[in-house]
Amino acid sequence: MFTSLRRLDERPAEADVLVVGSGPGGLALATELRRRGAEVLLLESGGRRSVLHPLNEVLTTGLPFPGGRTGRARGFGGTGQLWAGGCLPLEDSDVVGRPWVPGSAWPVPLDEFRRWQDQATRFFAIPTATFGPDDVTDDVATCLDGSGMEFRVLHHSPRFRVGDHLRRSVADDPGITVVLGGTAVEVLEDGDRVTGVRARDLSGAERVLRARATVLACGALENARLLLGSGAAPGGLGNHAGLLGAGLQDHPYWYLGEVLPPSGRLATFFQVRRVGDHRVRPKLMLSPAVQQDRGLLGALADLQVVHGPHSPVGALKRVTDALGQRRRPPALGHEVAQVLAGPGPLVRELRHRRRGAAAPLDHHSRLLLRVQTEQPPLGDSHLRLSPRRDALGARRLEVHWTVGAAECAAATETARRVAAQAEAGGLARVRLVDWLEDPSAFRRAAADYNHHAGTTRMAADPAEGVVDPDCAVYGSPGLYLVGGSVFPSSGVANPTLTIVALALRLAAFLAGDRHAAASGPGADV
Repeated sequence: MFTSLRRLDERPAEADVLVVGSGPGGLALATELRRRGAEVLLLESGGRRSVLHPLNEVLTTGLPFPGGRTGRARGFGGTGQLWAGGCLPLEDSDVVGRPWVPGSAWPVPLDEFRRWQDQATRFFAIPTATFGPDDVTDDVATCLDGSGMEFRVLHHSPRFRVGDHLRRSVADDPGITVVLGGTAVEVLEDGDRVTGVRARDLSGAERVLRARATVLACGALENARLLLGSGAAPGGLGNHAGLLGAGLQDHPYWYLGEVLPPSGRLATFFQVRRVGDHRVRPKLMLSPAVQQDRGLLGALADLQVVHGPHSPVGALKRVTDALGQRRRPPALGHEVAQVLAGPGPLVRELRHRRRGAAAPLDHHSRLLLRVQTEQPPLGDSHLRLSPRRDALGARRLEVHWTVGAAECAAATETARRVAAQAEAGGLARVRLVDWLEDPSAFRRAAADYNHHAGTTRMAADPAEGVVDPDCAVYGSPGLYLVGGSVFPSSGVANPTLTIVALALRLAAFLAGDRHAAASGPGADV
């Protein structure tokens, strides 16, 4: 059932579980709780459709962090409605921890972690994915043997818009009440126990929503902001160890080389292709052995066709991407003019795609080597509250995001290995950027990937984190978190698959099935 904050009656709404946020993690949690018999109240800040929202505005004190605004959406389905469906699991070494990456270990047994990951692949309708070279066949893979890079295959879930996929079943379920247009501004306590949240809308309406258990599933930025702004203690809820808002992580990326001349063979290998009912994209990962030998963070590499502003193919893709995100394309008139002026490249692109090959690039496009890395779990990036307030009266978020020597070292090593092996294998020549050894240039060129993580880290010891291994906030009974915010370390994998795995695990725990939470479920979602 869908309703709005203003239409709730004056008495406090109550449920077994209150879930704040309807992104992939929140929806997976809510629907799995219903499958297990719980009554769920689901609070969503936006409306029926996910859109970029003014409440996403953040202040920055470090590097530019545009993903704080444009990488998030509010509305039913959350940021998942902007998501392209990319699913990739963490590596074994990411979960068990790496001695050369302090704070990287997860306090969850690896076999348990993998069982819930398998359940998440069913949720996303990719149950047969191995995420390795067996998922695709191509002789390019053998040409890159010996490079210190390993193949991984990113799967794009056919259920990538989770909100659209679940909208009808949620609307028809009397056991789920979705409250739209209400933004949680404070987590409420009664004595030492959390009882719910205070929510407001932009019209000034305010309601208290209560439940026996409250789960924040608002993303790494909003989860931390809510905790920082709640509770009697000056540092917020769960901040006994001073780690709330600390350890902000993303996946910074760079374009570190250009394939000259553009290689159709390499471009075809790295382009998105269809396998069965969904799309996949091959990636190259810096191998765990090389990471250990060199003391490096994880890194991924692929090749990207980057279209210039006058490329007709690029113009069509930019318009299509904007419409897919339900927003008006910027410079729409210019983009339409470019499409109409260059039908030839568009026809050529379509013909090659039908054959599963990359089309020759037009004169306004380039084939570039893109590298992304993880970030240190206990790095200098962090969040805090600003004295400035948003339209709801809540304190705005101040983001300090930075990139250091560890990220630069991993990206540089990856770029050099890919370039050297591509040339040695007779595939192509990759001309690397001339600022590869300049840390300042690396920092200036870094872009965030909207993979926010790490601000309410999970730990087995309350002195080392904000939530325990069951995602319960230390010192705040009745309060739980779901999302990238609880990641102790984020590896280089896209985070959504892991977020949903944790959500399904938490649902089993909240439903009282501790055995299932530890051993993994047997039924499909």
